[in-house]
Amino acid sequence: MPIIRDILFGASKHGANLATLCTKLDISTVDLNDSDKKLDFEKAYQVWEEAVQATGDTLLGLHLGESTTPAIMGLIGHLMQSSPNLKVAFERLCEYGRLATDMFAYSWEKQGENVVLKFQPAVVWMTVSEDSARQAVEQAMAGTLHVFELLTGRKIYPVLVQFEFSKPKDQREYDRVFQSTIQFGADSNQLVVRGVDMNQPVIGYDVSLFSLFDELIQERVNALMDKKNFSGVVTNLLLTEFKVQIPSVEIIASRLNMTPRTFQRKLLEEGTTYRKLSGAVRKELALQLIKKSKHKKEEIAQMLGYSDASSFRRAFKQWTDSIPSDY
Repeated sequence: MPIIRDILFGASKHGANLATLCTKLDISTVDLNDSDKKLDFEKAYQVWEEAVQATGDTLLGLHLGESTTPAIMGLIGHLMQSSPNLKVAFERLCEYGRLATDMFAYSWEKQGENVVLKFQPAVVWMTVSEDSARQAVEQAMAGTLHVFELLTGRKIYPVLVQFEFSKPKDQREYDRVFQSTIQFGADSNQLVVRGVDMNQPVIGYDVSLFSLFDELIQERVNALMDKKNFSGVVTNLLLTEFKVQIPSVEIIASRLNMTPRTFQRKLLEEGTTYRKLSGAVRKELALQLIKKSKHKKEEIAQMLGYSDASSFRRAFKQWTDSIPSDY
Protein backbone atom coordinates (compact mmCIF):
# COMPACT_ATOMS: atom_id res chain seq x y z
CA MET A 1 0.00 0.00 0.00
CA PRO A 2 2.81 2.56 0.59
CA ILE A 3 3.66 2.22 -3.13
CA ILE A 4 0.00 2.58 -4.18
CA ARG A 5 -0.43 5.55 -1.84
CA ASP A 6 2.63 7.25 -3.34
CA ILE A 7 1.22 6.88 -6.87
CA LEU A 8 -2.25 8.14 -5.93
CA PHE A 9 -1.00 11.08 -3.86
CA GLY A 10 1.49 11.91 -6.60
CA ALA A 11 -1.25 11.81 -9.23
CA SER A 12 -3.38 14.18 -7.11
CA LYS A 13 -0.49 16.68 -7.12
CA HIS A 14 -0.45 16.43 -10.91
CA GLY A 15 -4.13 17.33 -11.35
CA ALA A 16 -6.06 14.14 -10.53
CA ASN A 17 -8.84 14.04 -7.94
CA LEU A 18 -7.79 11.62 -5.19
CA ALA A 19 -11.33 10.75 -4.05
CA THR A 20 -12.47 10.12 -7.62
CA LEU A 21 -9.45 7.90 -8.30
CA CYS A 22 -10.04 5.85 -5.13
CA THR A 23 -13.74 5.44 -5.95
CA LYS A 24 -12.97 4.33 -9.50
CA LEU A 25 -10.42 1.80 -8.23
CA ASP A 26 -12.61 0.71 -5.30
CA ILE A 27 -9.84 1.57 -2.84
CA SER A 28 -10.81 2.93 0.57
CA THR A 29 -9.02 6.14 1.57
CA VAL A 30 -8.73 4.58 5.03
CA ASP A 31 -6.80 1.64 3.55
CA LEU A 32 -4.26 4.06 2.07
CA ASN A 33 -2.82 4.43 5.56
CA ASP A 34 -2.56 0.67 6.16
CA SER A 35 1.06 -0.12 5.30
CA ASP A 36 0.50 -3.87 5.60
CA LYS A 37 -2.42 -4.00 3.16
CA LYS A 38 -1.82 -5.68 -0.21
CA LEU A 39 -3.61 -5.21 -3.53
CA ASP A 40 -4.07 -8.00 -6.04
CA PHE A 41 -2.08 -7.96 -9.26
CA GLU A 42 -4.79 -6.61 -11.57
CA LYS A 43 -5.88 -3.82 -9.21
CA ALA A 44 -2.26 -2.78 -8.65
CA TYR A 45 -1.43 -2.15 -12.30
CA GLN A 46 -4.84 -0.54 -12.86
CA VAL A 47 -3.75 2.13 -10.36
CA TRP A 48 -1.10 3.22 -12.85
CA GLU A 49 -3.51 3.08 -15.79
CA GLU A 50 -6.12 5.21 -14.02
CA ALA A 51 -3.54 7.65 -12.62
CA VAL A 52 -2.07 8.30 -16.07
CA GLN A 53 -5.52 8.78 -17.58
CA ALA A 54 -6.64 11.10 -14.76
CA THR A 55 -3.55 13.33 -15.00
CA GLY A 56 -3.11 13.20 -18.76
CA ASP A 57 0.62 12.84 -18.09
CA THR A 58 2.10 10.04 -20.20
CA LEU A 59 5.38 10.45 -18.30
CA LEU A 60 3.76 10.35 -14.87
CA GLY A 61 6.10 7.65 -13.54
CA LEU A 62 9.18 9.64 -14.54
CA HIS A 63 7.81 12.77 -12.89
CA LEU A 64 6.71 11.01 -9.69
CA GLY A 65 10.19 9.51 -9.42
CA GLU A 66 11.65 13.00 -9.07
CA SER A 67 9.99 13.36 -5.66
CA THR A 68 10.12 9.73 -4.46
CA THR A 69 11.34 9.25 -0.88
CA PRO A 70 12.49 6.12 0.99
CA ALA A 71 9.06 6.09 2.71
CA ILE A 72 7.60 4.43 -0.40
CA MET A 73 9.26 1.18 0.70
CA GLY A 74 7.98 1.28 4.29
CA LEU A 75 10.32 -0.43 6.78
CA ILE A 76 12.81 -1.10 4.00
CA GLY A 77 13.05 2.66 3.47
CA HIS A 78 13.95 3.14 7.15
CA LEU A 79 16.61 0.47 6.79
CA MET A 80 18.05 2.25 3.75
CA GLN A 81 18.16 5.56 5.63
CA SER A 82 20.23 4.02 8.42
CA SER A 83 22.61 2.11 6.08
CA PRO A 84 26.36 2.91 6.04
CA ASN A 85 26.48 3.72 2.31
CA LEU A 86 24.45 3.61 -0.92
CA LYS A 87 25.75 0.19 -1.92
CA VAL A 88 24.50 -1.43 1.30
CA ALA A 89 21.22 0.50 1.08
CA PHE A 90 20.53 -0.77 -2.45
CA GLU A 91 21.66 -4.30 -1.53
CA ARG A 92 19.04 -4.37 1.23
CA LEU A 93 16.41 -3.10 -1.22
CA CYS A 94 17.28 -5.99 -3.54
CA GLU A 95 17.19 -8.50 -0.69
CA TYR A 96 13.92 -7.39 0.90
CA GLY A 97 12.09 -5.71 -1.99
CA ARG A 98 9.67 -8.63 -2.37
CA LEU A 99 8.31 -7.76 1.06
CA ALA A 100 6.97 -4.49 -0.37
CA THR A 101 5.77 -5.89 -3.71
CA ASP A 102 6.04 -9.11 -5.70
CA MET A 103 5.32 -7.24 -8.93
CA PHE A 104 8.81 -5.76 -9.13
CA ALA A 105 12.35 -7.01 -8.56
CA TYR A 106 15.56 -5.10 -7.87
CA SER A 107 19.03 -6.52 -8.44
CA TRP A 108 22.61 -5.32 -8.92
CA GLU A 109 25.92 -6.53 -10.24
CA LYS A 110 29.50 -5.29 -10.41
CA GLN A 111 30.79 -4.29 -13.86
CA GLY A 112 34.43 -3.23 -13.77
CA GLU A 113 34.62 0.01 -11.81
CA ASN A 114 30.87 0.53 -12.14
CA VAL A 115 27.79 -0.96 -10.49
CA VAL A 116 24.72 -1.93 -12.55
CA LEU A 117 21.38 -1.40 -10.79
CA LYS A 118 18.56 -3.40 -12.42
CA PHE A 119 14.80 -2.83 -12.29
CA GLN A 120 12.51 -5.61 -13.51
CA PRO A 121 8.69 -5.69 -13.40
CA ALA A 122 7.07 -9.14 -13.27
CA VAL A 123 7.09 -10.66 -16.74
CA VAL A 124 3.33 -11.23 -16.74
CA TRP A 125 2.87 -7.51 -15.99
CA MET A 126 4.91 -6.64 -19.08
CA THR A 127 2.62 -8.88 -21.10
CA VAL A 128 -0.79 -7.66 -19.96
CA SER A 129 -0.10 -3.96 -19.37
CA GLU A 130 3.24 -2.86 -20.80
CA ASP A 131 2.53 0.85 -20.44
CA SER A 132 1.79 0.66 -16.69
CA ALA A 133 4.90 -1.50 -16.26
CA ARG A 134 6.89 1.21 -18.05
CA GLN A 135 5.48 3.84 -15.69
CA ALA A 136 6.61 1.78 -12.69
CA VAL A 137 10.09 1.26 -14.14
CA GLU A 138 10.54 4.96 -14.84
CA GLN A 139 9.34 5.90 -11.37
CA ALA A 140 11.70 3.37 -9.78
CA MET A 141 14.73 4.46 -11.81
CA ALA A 142 14.18 8.21 -11.46
CA GLY A 143 13.15 7.61 -7.85
CA THR A 144 16.36 5.75 -7.07
CA LEU A 145 18.41 8.79 -8.10
CA HIS A 146 16.26 11.09 -5.97
CA VAL A 147 16.50 8.74 -2.98
CA PHE A 148 20.28 8.61 -3.44
CA GLU A 149 20.33 12.41 -3.25
CA LEU A 150 18.21 12.39 -0.09
CA LEU A 151 20.41 9.74 1.53
CA THR A 152 23.76 11.37 0.73
CA GLY A 153 22.97 15.06 0.33
CA ARG A 154 24.49 15.15 -3.16
CA LYS A 155 23.22 14.59 -6.69
CA ILE A 156 24.39 11.36 -8.29
CA TYR A 157 23.92 10.81 -12.00
CA PRO A 158 24.44 7.49 -13.82
CA VAL A 159 27.06 6.80 -16.44
CA LEU A 160 24.46 5.07 -18.63
CA VAL A 161 20.68 4.52 -18.55
CA GLN A 162 19.03 1.65 -20.43
CA PHE A 163 15.35 0.87 -20.95
CA GLU A 164 13.71 -2.22 -22.45
CA PHE A 165 10.98 -0.05 -23.90
CA SER A 166 10.97 1.54 -27.34
CA LYS A 167 12.32 5.04 -27.83
CA PRO A 168 9.73 7.83 -27.38
CA LYS A 169 9.16 10.51 -29.97
CA ASP A 170 10.48 13.14 -27.58
CA GLN A 171 13.38 12.20 -25.30
CA ARG A 172 14.00 15.59 -23.71
CA GLU A 173 12.37 14.82 -20.34
CA TYR A 174 14.49 11.69 -19.96
CA ASP A 175 17.63 13.71 -20.74
CA ARG A 176 16.66 16.32 -18.15
CA VAL A 177 15.96 13.76 -15.40
CA PHE A 178 18.90 11.41 -15.91
CA GLN A 179 21.59 13.78 -17.27
CA SER A 180 23.25 10.81 -18.97
CA THR A 181 23.49 8.71 -22.12
CA ILE A 182 20.14 6.94 -22.57
CA GLN A 183 19.46 3.84 -24.66
CA PHE A 184 16.03 2.40 -25.45
CA GLY A 185 15.20 -1.09 -26.70
CA ALA A 186 17.88 -2.61 -24.43
CA ASP A 187 17.86 -6.08 -22.90
CA SER A 188 17.02 -4.78 -19.42
CA ASN A 189 16.12 -1.68 -17.42
CA GLN A 190 19.22 -0.48 -15.61
CA LEU A 191 21.25 2.39 -14.24
CA VAL A 192 25.02 2.08 -14.60
CA VAL A 193 26.53 4.02 -11.69
CA ARG A 194 30.17 4.62 -10.78
CA GLY A 195 31.36 2.34 -7.99
CA VAL A 196 32.82 5.32 -6.14
CA ASP A 197 29.37 6.93 -6.07
CA MET A 198 27.80 3.78 -4.59
CA ASN A 199 30.35 4.01 -1.77
CA GLN A 200 29.04 7.43 -0.77
CA PRO A 201 28.14 7.46 2.97
CA VAL A 202 24.51 7.79 4.02
CA ILE A 203 23.91 10.90 6.13
CA GLY A 204 21.59 9.13 8.56
CA TYR A 205 23.81 6.10 9.14
CA ASP A 206 23.12 4.63 12.58
CA VAL A 207 24.55 1.20 13.36
CA SER A 208 22.00 0.42 16.08
CA LEU A 209 19.00 1.51 13.97
CA PHE A 210 20.37 -0.40 10.99
CA SER A 211 20.56 -3.58 13.08
CA LEU A 212 17.09 -2.97 14.52
CA PHE A 213 15.35 -2.45 11.17
CA ASP A 214 17.27 -5.33 9.58
CA GLU A 215 16.09 -7.63 12.35
CA LEU A 216 12.47 -6.40 12.16
CA ILE A 217 12.33 -6.93 8.41
CA GLN A 218 13.89 -10.38 8.64
CA GLU A 219 11.23 -11.33 11.20
CA ARG A 220 8.53 -10.20 8.75
CA VAL A 221 10.10 -12.19 5.94
CA ASN A 222 10.20 -15.31 8.13
CA ALA A 223 6.59 -14.78 9.26
CA LEU A 224 5.43 -14.45 5.65
CA MET A 225 7.24 -17.62 4.65
CA ASP A 226 5.64 -19.46 7.58
CA LYS A 227 2.17 -18.30 6.49
CA LYS A 228 2.64 -18.89 2.80
CA ASN A 229 1.91 -22.46 1.76
CA PHE A 230 4.20 -24.14 -0.71
CA SER A 231 1.66 -24.09 -3.54
CA GLY A 232 1.42 -20.31 -3.06
CA VAL A 233 5.18 -19.98 -3.44
CA VAL A 234 5.08 -22.05 -6.65
CA THR A 235 2.15 -20.05 -8.07
CA ASN A 236 3.89 -16.74 -7.37
CA LEU A 237 7.05 -18.02 -9.04
CA LEU A 238 5.15 -19.10 -12.15
CA LEU A 239 3.38 -15.74 -12.43
CA THR A 240 6.46 -13.56 -11.97
CA GLU A 241 9.54 -15.27 -13.36
CA PHE A 242 8.76 -17.58 -16.27
CA LYS A 243 7.64 -15.22 -19.06
CA VAL A 244 4.14 -16.73 -19.36
CA GLN A 245 5.49 -20.14 -20.41
CA ILE A 246 4.83 -22.94 -17.91
CA PRO A 247 8.16 -24.70 -17.22
CA SER A 248 8.61 -28.44 -16.73
CA VAL A 249 8.49 -29.85 -13.22
CA GLU A 250 12.27 -30.42 -13.40
CA ILE A 251 12.94 -26.74 -14.11
CA ILE A 252 10.60 -25.35 -11.44
CA ALA A 253 11.91 -27.83 -8.85
CA SER A 254 15.49 -26.86 -9.70
CA ARG A 255 14.61 -23.18 -9.29
CA LEU A 256 13.53 -24.00 -5.71
CA ASN A 257 16.66 -26.12 -5.09
CA MET A 258 14.67 -29.35 -4.87
CA THR A 259 14.51 -32.65 -6.66
CA PRO A 260 11.33 -33.20 -8.73
CA ARG A 261 10.32 -35.96 -6.31
CA THR A 262 10.57 -33.69 -3.24
CA PHE A 263 8.80 -30.90 -5.13
CA GLN A 264 5.85 -33.14 -6.06
CA ARG A 265 5.66 -34.60 -2.56
CA LYS A 266 5.37 -31.14 -0.95
CA LEU A 267 2.49 -30.26 -3.29
CA LEU A 268 0.75 -33.58 -2.58
CA GLU A 269 0.97 -32.80 1.15
CA GLU A 270 -1.16 -29.73 0.40
CA GLY A 271 -3.65 -31.73 -1.63
CA THR A 272 -2.60 -30.56 -5.08
CA THR A 273 -0.28 -31.43 -7.96
CA TYR A 274 1.91 -29.44 -10.30
CA ARG A 275 -0.46 -30.30 -13.16
CA LYS A 276 -3.43 -28.74 -11.29
CA LEU A 277 -1.40 -25.74 -10.14
CA SER A 278 0.11 -24.96 -13.53
CA GLY A 279 -3.32 -25.44 -15.13
CA ALA A 280 -4.81 -22.83 -12.79
CA VAL A 281 -1.97 -20.43 -13.56
CA ARG A 282 -2.36 -21.00 -17.30
CA LYS A 283 -6.08 -20.24 -16.97
CA GLU A 284 -5.38 -17.01 -15.06
CA LEU A 285 -2.80 -15.93 -17.63
CA ALA A 286 -5.17 -16.73 -20.49
CA LEU A 287 -7.98 -14.64 -18.97
CA GLN A 288 -5.64 -11.71 -18.33
CA LEU A 289 -4.16 -11.86 -21.83
CA ILE A 290 -7.57 -12.06 -23.52
CA LYS A 291 -8.90 -9.15 -21.46
CA LYS A 292 -5.88 -6.87 -21.42
CA SER A 293 -3.38 -7.61 -24.17
CA LYS A 294 -3.50 -6.83 -27.88
CA HIS A 295 -2.29 -10.31 -28.85
CA LYS A 296 -4.38 -12.50 -31.15
CA LYS A 297 -5.80 -15.84 -29.97
CA GLU A 298 -3.19 -17.72 -31.98
CA GLU A 299 -0.38 -15.75 -30.40
CA ILE A 300 -1.73 -16.29 -26.89
CA ALA A 301 -2.10 -20.01 -27.55
CA GLN A 302 1.54 -20.18 -28.61
CA MET A 303 2.71 -18.09 -25.64
CA LEU A 304 0.93 -20.41 -23.21
CA GLY A 305 2.42 -23.52 -24.79
CA TYR A 306 -0.62 -24.91 -26.67
CA SER A 307 0.11 -26.84 -29.83
CA ASP A 308 -2.45 -24.85 -31.83
CA ALA A 309 -5.30 -22.34 -31.49
CA SER A 310 -7.98 -25.05 -31.47
CA SER A 311 -6.41 -26.71 -28.38
CA PHE A 312 -6.38 -23.35 -26.64
CA ARG A 313 -9.99 -22.71 -27.68
CA ARG A 314 -11.13 -26.05 -26.21
CA ALA A 315 -9.33 -25.39 -22.92
CA PHE A 316 -10.75 -21.87 -22.76
CA LYS A 317 -14.29 -23.17 -23.28
CA GLN A 318 -13.81 -25.61 -20.39
CA TRP A 319 -12.70 -22.76 -18.12
CA THR A 320 -15.31 -20.14 -19.01
CA ASP A 321 -18.03 -21.95 -20.98
CA SER A 322 -17.39 -19.47 -23.79
CA ILE A 323 -14.89 -19.02 -26.61
CA PRO A 324 -12.08 -16.40 -26.42
CA SER A 325 -13.66 -13.97 -28.89
CA ASP A 326 -16.99 -13.95 -26.99
CA TYR A 327 -15.20 -13.56 -23.65
